[in-house]
Amino acid sequence: MRKVFLMLSISLFSLNAEAACSPTPECASLGYKYSLGKCGGAAIKCPSGEGYYCPNPLSFCSIGDIYYSDKTCTSADNYDSSKTVLGVVVYITDGGKHGQIMAPWPIDADGNKLSSIKKTMMWGGYGKDISGLTNYTSDYLATTDYDSCGNTDKIVAAGDASTYPAAWATRRYAPTLETIGKWCLPAAGIMTNIYYNQTAIQNAISTVGGVSFPNCCTWSSSENDNGWAWYSGFSYSYGLANYTKNNRNLYVRPVLEF
Repeated sequence: MRKVFLMLSISLFSLNAEAACSPTPECASLGYKYSLGKCGGAAIKCPSGEGYYCPNPLSFCSIGDIYYSDKTCTSADNYDSSKTVLGVVVYITDGGKHGQIMAPWPIDADGNKLSSIKKTMMWGGYGKDISGLTNYTSDYLATTDYDSCGNTDKIVAAGDASTYPAAWATRRYAPTLETIGKWCLPAAGIMTNIYYNQTAIQNAISTVGGVSFPNCCTWSSSENDNGWAWYSGFSYSYGLANYTKNNRNLYVRPVLEF
């Protein structure tokens, strides 16, 4: 009887020792994978570590990151194929809290995404200087324009889709219900950002199965004067050049603010 009791005591001690030595599950694996700053509001701290859980984490992004419909972003190396991709980050402000993403593919005049670079359209409104839209008279000045959606608002207000097809095409692009009417024609400064960050942006586009951004020629929403508008051209200074607004041979890729 004494021997049985002793053996039972040793067994219980072994079990308790094993339990005490078992590693505590990592916070990240339990969902506590954010910093307090990234939660930006309601947050629950991990009981055994410094991680936090938050239902709506802020998205701190870098240029070249992949941006998803749940408003999070990851590097191309950490691409999450289970999520819906909205675009690739091409501009950031506030340390990455906000910025603009670009669709990973071009679109046609009806806002449909294209699987290759094959549809082009004109900027439109040749001979008309749109009221309230700044005239950027040099490529250097055009690089300072990041107001993609402000520009697009002014363009679509100036005429219908037959007059300004490029801007209207972006407003017709709607990969998700939440983003209907929010996509815009990118400003010239966005094109310059792409020019200076080609490798990261092209890599992200390739990772999600998109269509590579072309060396030439994609419309911006930045106006030069009543007859000309700026477009992307990687062989030019700042990645910019200008074309007449009635040229029908340029591409359109929409952007979205986040």
